[in-house]
Amino acid sequence: MRKLLQLAAVTVLVGVVYAEVRKGPSDVRFVGKSLGFIPYDLRLPTMARIRQAYWDPGDPRVFTGTVAGIGWSVNFAALAEKIRRL
Repeated sequence: MRKLLQLAAVTVLVGVVYAEVRKGPSDVRFVGKSLGFIPYDLRLPTMARIRQAYWDPGDPRVFTGTVAGIGWSVNFAALAEKIRRL
């Protein structure tokens, strides 16, 4: 199962890089969604983006786009609010 997940992650990463490289120079951003729903951000992380992904009380989503790489981050402010409401 672990090897299958690794293969899937590498396949998505290769697909993301390929799609970005095929874009015109003015369109390359290295941030978006793969397969229409898997967020990716291949830029170097900044403190502002790290803070926004992991602690953003203004965003009600628990799972936000990743700071670096492919996948999701946990917005602990939203998670804490949901737990508090329980």
